[in-house]
Amino acid sequence: MSGAEARDISEPIEAIPHEEWLLRLNFNPEHIRGNEVVPSAISLTDLKVRGYSVDREHLVDIKLVTDRAQEQAANRPEDRKESFLSRFECGPVCGEVDADGKVAFCVQASPVIATANHPANPAHAHIKSAIPRGDAGLRKIRMLLIPHLQRFIALSDYVRGASNDDLRTVPTTSPEPSSEPPLG
Repeated sequence: MSGAEARDISEPIEAIPHEEWLLRLNFNPEHIRGNEVVPSAISLTDLKVRGYSVDREHLVDIKLVTDRAQEQAANRPEDRKESFLSRFECGPVCGEVDADGKVAFCVQASPVIATANHPANPAHAHIKSAIPRGDAGLRKIRMLLIPHLQRFIALSDYVRGASNDDLRTVPTTSPEPSSEPPLG
């Protein structure tokens, strides 16, 4: 979510159903190195305050995601040479617990209203620390979120797949076979 976008505060923040699939835009080499999403891809401030922005797949407007990728890449072209989407389930993220057995994350809907510079994004959601934590605690839970982001696909491949009505599974760069549900 860009700083120009504002969440519609008239809409209550609500938890995302665990069966939903989430998408996160990542860039190579800024967030992905050696075919892995790196921990620095997740800002501690996002986990603590703003929320780590994701999109709810079943609500997403893929054109909005591609426009966002182009806009963000233009701001830092050397760090954002290629766009990828991490695709992961909400439930396993919500099921993560810290070393003390406390729930690590909450995933909440946070639809974005339209501004003069950006369209509305009803698919926007965010991941935050479920309880207040200091930086050391946030670093530890960030490491719990990283494995969920490792299944990613080039944005261009995702777009091609999303436009193919006969598609049965989404290709991923993950080394394990995909058992994910079809798009749409």
